[in-house]
Amino acid sequence: MINFTTYGMAVDGLLAVGGILSLALGVSGLILIKNQKQEIIWNKRFAAQILCWIFICKGVANGARSIGYETEVWRIVLYSSHFADQIFSGLMILLALIFPVPILRTRKHFKYGVAIVLLYTLFSMFAAVFIGVSSPLSGIGDSYIVCGFIWTMVYLKFRFMKGHEENKEILGVSDVALLLTIMIIGHILFRWVGMLTRSNYFYFMDLYGGNVASDYLWSMGLASAVLFGIVILGGEIYQATQGRIRGTSYVIFTYMAVGIVGHIVLAGTGLSGSGGGTGAGSSYTTLQIIWTEITASVHFTMIRPILGLYILFHYGLIRISEENEQVGKTMAIVLIVVATSALLEIIQSLIPLTEMLSAGILGVAIAFGIGWEERSFQSLVSNPLRFPLRAKGLYFPDLSFEKQDFQALNKGLLVMISFMLGVAFILHLSEADPFSMSFW
Repeated sequence: MINFTTYGMAVDGLLAVGGILSLALGVSGLILIKNQKQEIIWNKRFAAQILCWIFICKGVANGARSIGYETEVWRIVLYSSHFADQIFSGLMILLALIFPVPILRTRKHFKYGVAIVLLYTLFSMFAAVFIGVSSPLSGIGDSYIVCGFIWTMVYLKFRFMKGHEENKEILGVSDVALLLTIMIIGHILFRWVGMLTRSNYFYFMDLYGGNVASDYLWSMGLASAVLFGIVILGGEIYQATQGRIRGTSYVIFTYMAVGIVGHIVLAGTGLSGSGGGTGAGSSYTTLQIIWTEITASVHFTMIRPILGLYILFHYGLIRISEENEQVGKTMAIVLIVVATSALLEIIQSLIPLTEMLSAGILGVAIAFGIGWEERSFQSLVSNPLRFPLRAKGLYFPDLSFEKQDFQALNKGLLVMISFMLGVAFILHLSEADPFSMSFW
């Protein structure tokens, strides 16, 4: 018999696990970037920093939400997680503007782009404070549209570039665009069939509770994510018919296939929990709750950091040398051990095991994970994929930035996150109502 009480506790802990994984990846990544000696092309260097701060923000958001709202400090939980998601959203847009193909192509464009994105993020935070967290001005669905559109266009351009069908460097650009798209919207693709069949389990995901404008913009972001997934799926199916299937092809095939099965499981359900459908609704059956958590929630909390680790190392955003190799290995081991422990906890909640047997299985799983890390780590970091040098002038402008430019971005984001947490604490002390001030 399944122990549903234990299962519920394990599932609730996924947000905490996801917060730990994201924070570990983000902080360790910044340490690696600071200590690396090799020169990295400007957009990869900034992309590495932004990606690390993205995971720090997501770690703060997941960690805060894992506390729950049934607490005296629920305002801090609500506001800090919402603010962190807003910074996360802004950084995702900034990342899409410079990586893998820079759209901001001059120093002037880059500085203006950073300023505009960060100011827009601050504006959204103030809208959440003075208008309400359910205001359309404080939403985050727009990041799915902007990032998904840019990365899908990059994917199509480089995946179907004539005369370069077998060029590994060219195809590497399309691969990383595909993986970035999956990293951000993968949990939504588990419900992609629901958009086409007009099912409630898709169109009533994480709604704002009667705010029509916010609900529309949020649903538009989710629908856009599904459309981008379908476009990429169609592109990979065509390439497969031409005998040009790649490892990343199986990633999109898997996510979309799980979405088909998910439609069978979730058909007939309605409103779901927060996080773009990563939580189950109150009317869900036991099977539907389990399915939602082991697909969308696992991706949202654990698969994202693992994909981020792969992107940072495999595509040369962070270069590992003797000076920082130990930190890199430690980061990989932490992610593997924590993720392995969390997955085993979920399995244990579904299949009752004694404590001794559970401890033994955990030890074997961790040992296997660390052994796998030792075998694969060197191959992952020793030969990072270079982006096409022959197309450097056309697609990859060569810009020069000083060390203080990279440090300024770190300082600015640190100040912004600290400011965010301070504002959340002040709102808690003032007993502000996050929803009553909405004029929409």
